[in-house]
Amino acid sequence: MIPRIAAGFARHLASYETAATAQAQIADRLAARIAPLVPPAARLLELGHGTGFLTRQLARLAPGEVWLNDLVAPLPEMSWPAATKVRALPGDAAALRFPAGLDLIASASMLQWLADPAALLHRAAQALRPGGILALSSFGPGNFPELAGLGLPPGAPGYRDAAGLCADLPAGMQVLAAWDESLPRAFPDARALMAHLRATGVNGLRAGHLTVPRLRALMRQMNRAGPTTLTYRPS
Repeated sequence: MIPRIAAGFARHLASYETAATAQAQIADRLAARIAPLVPPAARLLELGHGTGFLTRQLARLAPGEVWLNDLVAPLPEMSWPAATKVRALPGDAAALRFPAGLDLIASASMLQWLADPAALLHRAAQALRPGGILALSSFGPGNFPELAGLGLPPGAPGYRDAAGLCADLPAGMQVLAAWDESLPRAFPDARALMAHLRATGVNGLRAGHLTVPRLRALMRQMNRAGPTTLTYRPS
C-alpha cells in the first residue's frame, strides 16, 4: 500500500500545488487555529509536508527548530527566519523516530493514508513536552460521497471524522478543538473531475480497482447524473 501511495504522489507533485485547492484551504484553517497556541522559538515537527501548504504558514511562527517529514516530496522551496533550524525527516511517518520535547506536531491532509492513525497519535503524544500541541487534519468516512455512491471503495485506509480522531488520542490529552467541514468542488464534466483526482494524487487506492472500460462507464454515468461535484470532508 505504501509504495502505491508514494508512487501516486510522486507522479503528481508538479500539478499538486495548483490543483489541490481544498488541501490548501484546509491547511490555512488549521494554521489559523495553531497560531495563538504556539510559544516563541518553538520546536515543531510537520508530518507530510507535501508541497508546503501548511509549512509556509508554520514558518510565520518563527520557530526555533523545525523537522519536516514527507514520504516522497522534497523540502518545500521557501524562506525561513534566519534563526530557524530546519531538518528533513523523510520516509513513512508511521515508522518515523520522533524528536523529543516538541512544542507542536502538525499535519494537514496526511493522516488518512495511515492504516493505523491511532498508533501514530500515541507515538506523537509521547514526543510532546508537557502542554505540547497536536494539530491535525484528516478526512472523514464520508469523504468523496459522489464516488462512494458509484460503488467505488474508500480512497484511503484511515479515514476519521473529528470524533474518531478524538477517540484515537491517548489518555491524558485535552481536546482544545475538533470539527468537521464539507468542501464541495464543482467540475464541468466527469473528465475534468477525474483529471483533478489524477493531478492531486489523492485517489491512488481507488485507481487500482478501475479498468479503462469500467472508468469510461463510470464517467458516462456521472455525466448523466447532472452537475458533477466532488465533496471533500475534512476533519
